[in-house]
Amino acid sequence: MPDAKRNTQLDGWRALAVAGVMWLHWAPREWRGPWPFEIGLFFFLTLTGFLITRILLWERSRGEDGGGAWQWIAYGRFAKRRMARILWPCYAAMLFSMLLGAGDIRDHPFAYFAHLSNFHMAMTPKWPSGSAPFWSLAIQVQFYLCWPLLVFFAPRRWLAPLFLACVAIAPLSRLICEHAFPQIYHAEAITSSAMDYFGIGALLAWAMEKGIPVGDKRLKLAAWLALIGYVALYTLNEMDRQVAGLHYLQQTLIAVAFAGLISSTLAGIGGGIGRLLEHPAIQHVGRLSFGLYLFHSAAPLLLGRTLPHLWHPFFHGPWVAVRILAFGLTSWGLAWLCWRYLEGGKRV
Repeated sequence: MPDAKRNTQLDGWRALAVAGVMWLHWAPREWRGPWPFEIGLFFFLTLTGFLITRILLWERSRGEDGGGAWQWIAYGRFAKRRMARILWPCYAAMLFSMLLGAGDIRDHPFAYFAHLSNFHMAMTPKWPSGSAPFWSLAIQVQFYLCWPLLVFFAPRRWLAPLFLACVAIAPLSRLICEHAFPQIYHAEAITSSAMDYFGIGALLAWAMEKGIPVGDKRLKLAAWLALIGYVALYTLNEMDRQVAGLHYLQQTLIAVAFAGLISSTLAGIGGGIGRLLEHPAIQHVGRLSFGLYLFHSAAPLLLGRTLPHLWHPFFHGPWVAVRILAFGLTSWGLAWLCWRYLEGGKRV
Protein backbone atom coordinates (compact mmCIF):
# COMPACT_ATOMS: atom_id res chain seq x y z
CA MET A 1 0.00 0.00 0.00
CA PRO A 2 1.42 3.47 -0.86
CA ASP A 3 1.24 4.87 2.65
CA ALA A 4 2.46 1.70 4.40
CA LYS A 5 5.92 3.17 4.97
CA ARG A 6 5.48 6.44 6.82
CA ASN A 7 7.59 9.47 5.92
CA THR A 8 8.58 10.96 9.26
CA GLN A 9 9.70 14.26 7.73
CA LEU A 10 6.14 14.89 6.55
CA ASP A 11 5.13 14.60 10.21
CA GLY A 12 7.69 17.29 10.91
CA TRP A 13 6.04 19.61 8.41
CA ARG A 14 2.65 18.77 9.94
CA ALA A 15 3.99 19.93 13.31
CA LEU A 16 5.29 23.23 11.94
CA ALA A 17 2.08 23.79 9.98
CA VAL A 18 -0.23 23.31 12.95
CA ALA A 19 2.06 25.42 15.14
CA GLY A 20 1.71 28.25 12.63
CA VAL A 21 -2.08 28.00 12.66
CA MET A 22 -2.20 28.02 16.46
CA TRP A 23 0.15 31.02 16.60
CA LEU A 24 -2.12 32.83 14.15
CA HIS A 25 -5.13 32.27 16.40
CA TRP A 26 -3.47 32.91 19.76
CA ALA A 27 -0.74 35.53 19.35
CA PRO A 28 -1.46 39.28 19.45
CA ARG A 29 -1.48 40.99 16.06
CA GLU A 30 1.77 42.84 16.78
CA TRP A 31 3.52 39.54 17.56
CA ARG A 32 2.49 37.95 14.28
CA GLY A 33 3.78 40.71 12.03
CA PRO A 34 3.13 40.41 8.31
CA TRP A 35 3.83 36.67 8.09
CA PRO A 36 1.07 34.44 6.60
CA PHE A 37 0.91 31.79 9.32
CA GLU A 38 -2.36 30.60 7.81
CA ILE A 39 -0.43 28.81 5.07
CA GLY A 40 -0.07 25.92 7.51
CA LEU A 41 -3.70 25.10 6.73
CA PHE A 42 -3.02 25.31 2.99
CA PHE A 43 -0.18 22.82 3.43
CA PHE A 44 -2.56 20.38 5.14
CA LEU A 45 -5.09 20.65 2.31
CA THR A 46 -2.45 20.14 -0.40
CA LEU A 47 -1.01 17.18 1.50
CA THR A 48 -4.52 15.73 1.83
CA GLY A 49 -5.03 15.98 -1.93
CA PHE A 50 -1.76 14.16 -2.52
CA LEU A 51 -2.05 11.40 0.08
CA ILE A 52 -5.71 10.61 -0.54
CA THR A 53 -5.33 10.55 -4.33
CA ARG A 54 -2.29 8.29 -4.03
CA ILE A 55 -4.32 5.85 -1.91
CA LEU A 56 -7.25 6.00 -4.32
CA LEU A 57 -5.06 5.40 -7.35
CA TRP A 58 -3.59 2.38 -5.61
CA GLU A 59 -7.11 1.13 -4.79
CA ARG A 60 -8.09 1.62 -8.43
CA SER A 61 -5.13 -0.36 -9.71
CA ARG A 62 -5.91 -3.17 -7.29
CA GLY A 63 -9.57 -3.18 -8.31
CA GLU A 64 -8.83 -3.17 -12.03
CA ASP A 65 -6.32 -5.98 -11.63
CA GLY A 66 -8.89 -8.04 -9.77
CA GLY A 67 -11.65 -7.41 -12.31
CA GLY A 68 -15.36 -7.28 -11.67
CA ALA A 69 -17.45 -4.42 -10.28
CA TRP A 70 -14.89 -3.12 -7.82
CA GLN A 71 -15.70 0.63 -7.64
CA TRP A 72 -18.44 0.70 -5.01
CA ILE A 73 -16.68 -1.91 -2.89
CA ALA A 74 -13.52 0.17 -2.92
CA TYR A 75 -15.52 3.33 -2.21
CA GLY A 76 -17.18 1.75 0.83
CA ARG A 77 -13.86 0.44 2.12
CA PHE A 78 -12.20 3.85 1.73
CA ALA A 79 -15.11 5.81 3.23
CA LYS A 80 -15.26 3.49 6.25
CA ARG A 81 -11.55 3.95 6.96
CA ARG A 82 -11.61 7.72 6.50
CA MET A 83 -14.77 8.34 8.46
CA ALA A 84 -13.62 6.13 11.32
CA ARG A 85 -10.37 8.09 11.35
CA ILE A 86 -11.82 11.60 11.48
CA LEU A 87 -15.50 11.63 12.47
CA TRP A 88 -15.25 10.57 16.13
CA PRO A 89 -12.50 13.08 16.95
CA CYS A 90 -14.28 15.79 14.96
CA TYR A 91 -17.64 15.26 16.67
CA ALA A 92 -15.96 15.06 20.07
CA ALA A 93 -14.25 18.40 19.43
CA MET A 94 -17.55 19.98 18.30
CA LEU A 95 -19.41 18.77 21.39
CA PHE A 96 -16.57 19.83 23.67
CA SER A 97 -16.46 23.31 22.14
CA MET A 98 -20.25 23.63 22.32
CA LEU A 99 -20.31 22.69 26.01
CA LEU A 100 -17.65 25.30 26.72
CA GLY A 101 -19.66 28.08 25.11
CA ALA A 102 -19.02 27.98 21.37
CA GLY A 103 -22.45 29.45 20.67
CA ASP A 104 -22.30 29.20 16.89
CA ILE A 105 -22.34 25.39 17.07
CA ARG A 106 -25.29 25.51 19.46
CA ASP A 107 -27.14 27.94 17.17
CA HIS A 108 -26.39 26.05 13.94
CA PRO A 109 -25.94 22.38 14.89
CA PHE A 110 -27.03 20.97 11.54
CA ALA A 111 -24.42 22.99 9.64
CA TYR A 112 -21.64 21.69 11.89
CA PHE A 113 -22.63 18.06 12.40
CA ALA A 114 -23.56 17.62 8.73
CA HIS A 115 -20.15 19.08 7.78
CA LEU A 116 -21.61 22.03 5.93
CA SER A 117 -20.28 24.65 8.33
CA ASN A 118 -17.95 26.08 5.68
CA PHE A 119 -20.94 27.43 3.74
CA HIS A 120 -22.46 28.83 6.93
CA MET A 121 -19.21 30.53 7.96
CA ALA A 122 -18.63 31.89 4.47
CA MET A 123 -21.73 34.03 4.93
CA THR A 124 -20.92 35.08 8.50
CA PRO A 125 -19.19 38.48 8.74
CA LYS A 126 -16.94 37.46 11.64
CA TRP A 127 -15.34 34.07 12.26
CA PRO A 128 -17.18 32.44 15.21
CA SER A 129 -15.38 32.06 18.51
CA GLY A 130 -14.26 28.58 19.43
CA SER A 131 -15.42 26.85 16.25
CA ALA A 132 -13.70 28.60 13.34
CA PRO A 133 -11.40 25.65 12.41
CA PHE A 134 -14.35 23.42 11.56
CA TRP A 135 -14.91 25.06 8.17
CA SER A 136 -11.78 23.44 6.74
CA LEU A 137 -12.68 20.09 8.29
CA ALA A 138 -16.10 20.30 6.61
CA ILE A 139 -14.37 20.82 3.26
CA GLN A 140 -12.14 17.81 3.89
CA VAL A 141 -15.11 15.57 4.71
CA GLN A 142 -16.83 16.71 1.50
CA PHE A 143 -13.60 15.92 -0.35
CA TYR A 144 -13.41 12.42 1.18
CA LEU A 145 -16.98 11.68 0.11
CA CYS A 146 -16.78 13.01 -3.46
CA TRP A 147 -13.18 12.57 -4.60
CA PRO A 148 -13.19 8.75 -4.73
CA LEU A 149 -16.12 8.89 -7.15
CA LEU A 150 -14.01 10.95 -9.56
CA VAL A 151 -10.88 8.79 -9.22
CA PHE A 152 -12.74 5.46 -9.39
CA PHE A 153 -15.29 6.15 -12.12
CA ALA A 154 -13.63 8.58 -14.55
CA PRO A 155 -11.64 7.01 -17.42
CA ARG A 156 -7.94 7.01 -16.57
CA ARG A 157 -7.10 9.26 -19.51
CA TRP A 158 -9.44 11.90 -18.08
CA LEU A 159 -7.92 12.00 -14.60
CA ALA A 160 -5.17 14.54 -15.21
CA PRO A 161 -7.49 16.92 -17.17
CA LEU A 162 -10.10 16.62 -14.41
CA PHE A 163 -7.51 17.37 -11.71
CA LEU A 164 -6.39 20.40 -13.74
CA ALA A 165 -10.00 21.51 -14.07
CA CYS A 166 -10.33 21.37 -10.27
CA VAL A 167 -7.24 23.57 -9.97
CA ALA A 168 -8.73 26.08 -12.44
CA ILE A 169 -12.10 26.13 -10.68
CA ALA A 170 -10.64 27.55 -7.45
CA PRO A 171 -9.37 30.98 -8.59
CA LEU A 172 -12.47 31.33 -10.78
CA SER A 173 -14.64 30.55 -7.77
CA ARG A 174 -12.85 33.17 -5.66
CA LEU A 175 -13.38 35.75 -8.41
CA ILE A 176 -17.08 34.96 -8.82
CA CYS A 177 -17.74 34.95 -5.08
CA GLU A 178 -16.09 38.34 -4.65
CA HIS A 179 -17.86 40.06 -7.52
CA ALA A 180 -21.23 38.32 -7.83
CA PHE A 181 -22.09 37.31 -4.26
CA PRO A 182 -21.59 40.19 -1.80
CA GLN A 183 -23.30 38.11 0.89
CA ILE A 184 -20.23 35.83 0.92
CA TYR A 185 -17.73 37.35 3.34
CA HIS A 186 -15.19 34.50 3.25
CA ALA A 187 -14.89 33.13 -0.27
CA GLU A 188 -12.06 30.84 0.83
CA ALA A 189 -14.57 28.82 2.87
CA ILE A 190 -16.59 27.83 -0.20
CA THR A 191 -15.59 24.31 -1.24
CA SER A 192 -14.94 25.20 -4.88
CA SER A 193 -12.50 27.91 -3.76
CA ALA A 194 -10.27 25.31 -2.09
CA MET A 195 -10.09 22.87 -4.98
CA ASP A 196 -6.68 24.06 -6.18
CA TYR A 197 -5.03 22.66 -3.05
CA PHE A 198 -6.63 19.24 -3.54
CA GLY A 199 -6.17 19.31 -7.33
CA ILE A 200 -2.48 20.16 -7.22
CA GLY A 201 -1.86 17.53 -4.56
CA ALA A 202 -3.74 15.05 -6.75
CA LEU A 203 -1.66 15.98 -9.80
CA LEU A 204 1.49 15.22 -7.81
CA ALA A 205 0.10 11.78 -6.90
CA TRP A 206 -0.86 11.15 -10.54
CA ALA A 207 2.59 12.25 -11.78
CA MET A 208 4.30 9.95 -9.29
CA GLU A 209 2.15 7.04 -10.47
CA LYS A 210 3.28 7.88 -14.02
CA GLY A 211 6.90 7.66 -12.96
CA ILE A 212 8.06 11.16 -12.03
CA PRO A 213 10.74 10.69 -9.36
CA VAL A 214 10.45 12.20 -5.90
CA GLY A 215 12.51 15.37 -5.65
CA ASP A 216 12.23 15.92 -9.42
CA LYS A 217 14.31 18.99 -10.35
CA ARG A 218 11.68 20.37 -12.73
CA LEU A 219 9.05 20.29 -10.01
CA LYS A 220 11.49 21.83 -7.57
CA LEU A 221 12.12 24.72 -9.96
CA ALA A 222 8.36 25.18 -10.51
CA ALA A 223 7.84 25.20 -6.75
CA TRP A 224 10.47 27.91 -6.19
CA LEU A 225 9.03 30.07 -8.98
CA ALA A 226 5.52 29.59 -7.54
CA LEU A 227 6.77 30.55 -4.08
CA ILE A 228 8.34 33.72 -5.45
CA GLY A 229 5.07 34.55 -7.20
CA TYR A 230 3.09 33.91 -4.01
CA VAL A 231 5.37 36.13 -1.92
CA ALA A 232 5.12 38.93 -4.49
CA LEU A 233 1.31 38.76 -4.64
CA TYR A 234 0.99 38.44 -0.87
CA THR A 235 3.26 41.45 -0.32
CA LEU A 236 1.32 43.57 -2.79
CA ASN A 237 -1.91 42.54 -1.11
CA GLU A 238 -0.56 43.55 2.31
CA MET A 239 0.37 46.92 0.82
CA ASP A 240 -3.15 47.34 -0.64
CA ARG A 241 -1.70 47.27 -4.13
CA GLN A 242 -3.35 44.16 -5.55
CA VAL A 243 -2.66 43.30 -9.16
CA ALA A 244 -6.08 43.07 -10.79
CA GLY A 245 -6.98 39.44 -11.42
CA LEU A 246 -3.67 37.93 -10.37
CA HIS A 247 -4.43 37.91 -6.65
CA TYR A 248 -6.98 35.16 -7.27
CA LEU A 249 -4.03 32.93 -8.23
CA GLN A 250 -2.14 33.61 -5.00
CA GLN A 251 -3.39 30.49 -3.22
CA THR A 252 -2.87 28.35 -6.32
CA LEU A 253 0.79 29.35 -6.35
CA ILE A 254 1.35 28.39 -2.72
CA ALA A 255 -0.24 25.00 -3.43
CA VAL A 256 2.28 24.44 -6.25
CA ALA A 257 5.07 25.42 -3.85
CA PHE A 258 3.77 22.90 -1.31
CA ALA A 259 3.59 20.16 -3.94
CA GLY A 260 7.29 20.72 -4.58
CA LEU A 261 7.95 20.66 -0.84
CA ILE A 262 6.10 17.36 -0.47
CA SER A 263 8.07 15.85 -3.35
CA SER A 264 11.40 17.00 -1.90
CA THR A 265 10.41 15.71 1.54
CA LEU A 266 9.61 12.28 0.14
CA ALA A 267 13.11 12.26 -1.38
CA GLY A 268 14.56 13.21 2.02
CA ILE A 269 15.71 16.60 3.27
CA GLY A 270 19.17 16.73 4.80
CA GLY A 271 21.08 19.25 6.84
CA GLY A 272 19.67 21.31 9.66
CA ILE A 273 16.14 21.35 8.28
CA GLY A 274 16.08 17.58 8.05
CA ARG A 275 17.34 17.24 11.62
CA LEU A 276 14.69 19.70 12.80
CA LEU A 277 11.90 17.80 11.06
CA GLU A 278 13.05 14.54 12.61
CA HIS A 279 13.59 15.91 16.13
CA PRO A 280 11.60 13.79 18.62
CA ALA A 281 9.67 16.79 19.96
CA ILE A 282 8.68 17.88 16.45
CA GLN A 283 7.71 14.31 15.59
CA HIS A 284 5.54 14.13 18.70
CA VAL A 285 3.69 17.32 17.74
CA GLY A 286 3.31 16.00 14.20
CA ARG A 287 1.61 12.84 15.46
CA LEU A 288 -0.82 14.98 17.46
CA SER A 289 -1.36 17.55 14.72
CA PHE A 290 -4.94 16.51 13.90
CA GLY A 291 -6.02 16.73 17.53
CA LEU A 292 -4.17 20.01 18.00
CA TYR A 293 -6.01 21.51 15.05
CA LEU A 294 -9.35 20.18 16.34
CA PHE A 295 -9.00 21.37 19.93
CA HIS A 296 -6.75 24.43 19.84
CA SER A 297 -9.65 26.87 19.51
CA ALA A 298 -11.44 25.21 22.45
CA ALA A 299 -8.43 25.60 24.77
CA PRO A 300 -9.05 29.34 25.42
CA LEU A 301 -12.72 28.57 26.13
CA LEU A 302 -11.73 25.90 28.68
CA LEU A 303 -9.18 28.13 30.38
CA GLY A 304 -11.63 31.04 30.37
CA ARG A 305 -13.85 28.92 32.64
CA THR A 306 -11.13 27.34 34.79
CA LEU A 307 -8.37 29.99 34.92
CA PRO A 308 -10.05 33.31 34.10
CA HIS A 309 -7.27 35.26 35.83
CA LEU A 310 -5.11 34.55 32.77
CA TRP A 311 -7.00 37.49 31.21
CA HIS A 312 -6.08 39.81 34.09
CA PRO A 313 -4.42 43.07 32.90
CA PHE A 314 -1.18 41.73 34.36
CA PHE A 315 -0.98 39.26 31.48
CA HIS A 316 -0.50 41.95 28.86
CA GLY A 317 2.64 42.89 26.98
CA PRO A 318 5.35 40.24 27.23
CA TRP A 319 3.34 38.32 29.84
CA VAL A 320 0.89 37.31 27.13
CA ALA A 321 3.44 34.54 26.55
CA VAL A 322 2.24 32.88 29.78
CA ARG A 323 -1.31 32.75 28.45
CA ILE A 324 -0.13 31.35 25.11
CA LEU A 325 1.91 28.72 26.96
CA ALA A 326 -1.21 27.74 28.91
CA PHE A 327 -3.14 27.48 25.63
CA GLY A 328 -0.40 25.28 24.22
CA LEU A 329 -0.22 22.91 27.18
CA THR A 330 -4.00 22.58 27.33
CA SER A 331 -4.23 21.91 23.61
CA TRP A 332 -1.46 19.33 23.89
CA GLY A 333 -3.32 17.50 26.67
CA LEU A 334 -6.58 17.45 24.73
CA ALA A 335 -4.82 16.39 21.53
CA TRP A 336 -2.99 13.58 23.32
CA LEU A 337 -6.28 12.26 24.71
CA CYS A 338 -7.79 12.48 21.24
CA TRP A 339 -4.84 10.65 19.69
CA ARG A 340 -4.79 7.97 22.38
CA TYR A 341 -8.49 7.21 22.73
CA LEU A 342 -10.24 8.44 19.58
CA GLU A 343 -7.60 8.08 16.88
CA GLY A 344 -6.39 4.74 18.22
CA GLY A 345 -2.86 5.93 18.93
CA LYS A 346 -1.90 5.97 15.29
CA ARG A 347 -2.33 7.92 12.08
CA VAL A 348 -3.65 6.50 8.82
